[in-house]
Amino acid sequence: MSLSFRNSYRTLVSVAYIKRFPNCPEGWLKRGWWNIQPGATVTVDGANVSAVNRFWYFHAEATDGAVWAGPIVTCVTNNAFEWCLNRCDPPTRNEGFREFDVNGFTNFTINLTP
Repeated sequence: MSLSFRNSYRTLVSVAYIKRFPNCPEGWLKRGWWNIQPGATVTVDGANVSAVNRFWYFHAEATDGAVWAGPIVTCVTNNAFEWCLNRCDPPTRNEGFREFDVNGFTNFTINLTP
């Protein structure tokens, strides 16, 4: 049971994600960054993804400037972080997160492609 990211892109990709988390005041937790080499897969969360929530969110950035983003905007930092959604300790920048539907699966892999 897990959430993983597979880097099918040509350069290193860094990934952050957001998941439901009842211990946070607003009910969401954001975590980042995992650096994933081309061709590699990294597990970022060991939960049964469908038991956590049907919808999750991610943001990814490649070293050549390619970005996987979406309309859910929140602050992140360049360093590794694990924060409740409304936390923004400086220095931060705003980034958009893309929604994905785990559709009842216990394991889910996002394939980062061009």
